[in-house]
Amino acid sequence: MGLSTKLFLNVLKFIVLVCLSTSTIAKNKSVPIQSTVLATSYSVQDLDTGEILQSKNDKEIRSIASITKLMSAMVFLDSLPNLINIVTVKSIKGISTKIPNNTQLSLADLLHLSLMSSDNLAAKTLAINYPGGEAQHVKDMNAKAESLGMTSTFYSDPTGLLDTNVSTAQDLTKLVKHAENYLIVKSFSTSPKYLIEIPGKKTTKKIEFHTTNRLVLLNSDIIISKTGWIQKAGGCLVMLVQHQGHRLAVILLNSKNTNTRLRDGVLLTEYNDVRNNRNIR
Repeated sequence: MGLSTKLFLNVLKFIVLVCLSTSTIAKNKSVPIQSTVLATSYSVQDLDTGEILQSKNDKEIRSIASITKLMSAMVFLDSLPNLINIVTVKSIKGISTKIPNNTQLSLADLLHLSLMSSDNLAAKTLAINYPGGEAQHVKDMNAKAESLGMTSTFYSDPTGLLDTNVSTAQDLTKLVKHAENYLIVKSFSTSPKYLIEIPGKKTTKKIEFHTTNRLVLLNSDIIISKTGWIQKAGGCLVMLVQHQGHRLAVILLNSKNTNTRLRDGVLLTEYNDVRNNRNIR
């Protein structure tokens, strides 16, 4: 492992540990700062060689929460929409969001908010505006999963709010690999923040949205990122990382919470370094 890589990993570990230790969860001592991966299902695969570097229960079918939005976005883009088109975002009962009711946003805005900050109303609105509507959108999500050989995957809705959106770490590796073909997905999913402006009668209201994966703030080598969380799914994270000249698909499902999924991501990348250099600790 080169000096720069060691330094990066040490800094990254320190920052994530600080984030965990200062969180409400850590202060309540309900989740310790872990030194091992807490996700019950994970896989790290070198997409350039096909080698699986780390894995555990990678064929286990699990709820995937907002990881769903990665497929949702790609299927929407497959319909070749005009992303500058403006739509009115309507509030929907049971779906929380920072987007005010009746806000007019472009389809590009909605894609950005769905992938970067995992906004559920943004993803739902995209599906509603899909050719044929939401039902057709979900149908096409499942058809695309089948075409990619994701045999253990099923989608019930475009947001991931339903726990019946399920997949495996192996299947999601195929999804992340395919997502690399979408420049917009790569750009939007790794964006650190995004500002929308809502014109008013007197002033323009500005609302800033942020990434749900703080690791993209620390590592410019993350090519694709998507997080997920609902109670049934636990903390989920998928990433495509350019690392030491290789593209690594990092998939983890059912971590303990939204903080530990980030720590798991760091640990899985570090374990890969250890394995490659035969430096067993």
